[in-house]
Amino acid sequence: MKDERDLSELIEIIPDAALVVNKDGKIVLVNQLAAAMFGYTHDELHGSMLDKLLPEGIHEQHRQHVLRFFKAGQNRPMGQGFRFLGVRNHGDTFHVDIMLSHVTVKHEPYAIAFIRDATQFKQTEDKIRRELESERKQALTDYLTGVGNRRAFYQELEQDIAELREGHHSFSVALIDLDDFKLVNDTFGHDEGDRALQMIAQGIREACRGSDFVARIGGDEFATIHPGVTLADTETILQRVRSGVIALTKQEGWQVSLTIGICHCESYSEACTVESILRTADQAMYNGKRRGKNQIKIEPLRS
Repeated sequence: MKDERDLSELIEIIPDAALVVNKDGKIVLVNQLAAAMFGYTHDELHGSMLDKLLPEGIHEQHRQHVLRFFKAGQNRPMGQGFRFLGVRNHGDTFHVDIMLSHVTVKHEPYAIAFIRDATQFKQTEDKIRRELESERKQALTDYLTGVGNRRAFYQELEQDIAELREGHHSFSVALIDLDDFKLVNDTFGHDEGDRALQMIAQGIREACRGSDFVARIGGDEFATIHPGVTLADTETILQRVRSGVIALTKQEGWQVSLTIGICHCESYSEACTVESILRTADQAMYNGKRRGKNQIKIEPLRS
């Protein structure tokens, strides 16, 4: 065969690694670039099964893919989502992009694969993904205390409302105001005030459960969301929060206490909106302020 010689010569002069396989997954032609990419000599790959270049765990899956490729009769351009792990001669894996095309020699169907080492691309892709994830977290994190920010709190509350609408768990929302916090800044300076906010935020988080959500939504105002709780559970958690933070502030010499307003959402109603829940918790907190501060107050969510 002239056709085979022409194809063999073609894949040697193209600038990509390339190989040709038959419908059984056997490598019938391979160029030097492909052999070198996988760490073999040309003769070591020629006549081998394509499985030799793939992790053992995907052999069967890849055989099915080869069958579908030959049956479909459609080419697959480079960059259209076909990436797999290749295995070099010494066992190390690397990411590979391929372009697949159908070719017929003496009425027999073959697939020609043009292969590119995608390691650098994958590393760049992973770096971008990490940077985007970091930016996303920063956008939802309070820069000073490391707890959630107002935006994160609103997103979390909207999610809890949606779950309550679907008949899932009840939840409580608490607004926590630091009584007389201005005195910390006035007496000790703003650097000490920042340190106090950081330590208080950590104290609130430690007193809450792992499933609870803590956010700083204003200068000296925090908010918490407690999923799957009864009102009694909520009071227990927030009494623990208040006691723990007061012990901390006394230890540090800060004359700061906590006034907390709670809104408990037992079942869904039209009143279950972000605005009405926050308004209710804020009213409860305001009532606590009027009655002497340093206390926990509850306000029912009205329809």
